Amino acid sequence: MKGNFALIGLSLIIASTASADTIYKYRSKDGGVLFTDQGTDRIGGEMVLLSVRKGWEDKTQHKLTADIRDQYDRDIRDAAIAYNVKPELIKSVIHAESLFDEYAISRVGAQGLMQLMPQTANYLEVYNPFNARQNIMGGAKFLNYLMGKFDRVDHVLAAYNAGETNVRRYGGIPPFKETQGYVKKVMGLMPTYSAHFKPKATPVAKANTDAVAANN
Repeated sequence: MKGNFALIGLSLIIASTASADTIYKYRSKDGGVLFTDQGTDRIGGEMVLLSVRKGWEDKTQHKLTADIRDQYDRDIRDAAIAYNVKPELIKSVIHAESLFDEYAISRVGAQGLMQLMPQTANYLEVYNPFNARQNIMGGAKFLNYLMGKFDRVDHVLAAYNAGETNVRRYGGIPPFKETQGYVKKVMGLMPTYSAHFKPKATPVAKANTDAVAANN
């Protein structure tokens, strides 16, 4: 594996107008991924069809409870510190990617909480993608890498979903319905999780504040 995140199977290109309702996803022999509106009868035999999509699809594998939602908070905080990524960003990505199902597998083979493709997980040294802590650390590491490439959070998220190449090609969020829906979803979740991770005042702290006020 080459030492470059752009060469881990995430460079995506589109061969048609992105307003097409049906998007086909193919993989070439070298691991590159192609999004296009061209069916298998128009694509060479060397390309393997991975999926056919019709816009953004929300994930509803299970009913989300507070216990399920918050069980990975310690690992999320650790990953946020380790890779200088806001915990609310990590948690929002997990929510959108897997709905906190550590054993989630997408129809194209992405695995775990942050839905890492096998070759991506291997490069990120995530050797067990179904280990929650390893997956979160790997996903945070990749977010950190993308943050070094793009100044805007929505562009980072677009690159996480559709690939760094596509964000550069379109000068921002690619005009893919799935990617646009994904970015909107994660950005919409972040304020809630930002409040969730804010330090909460303790009774001792409040008592100290009251004492200072009384002395004044």
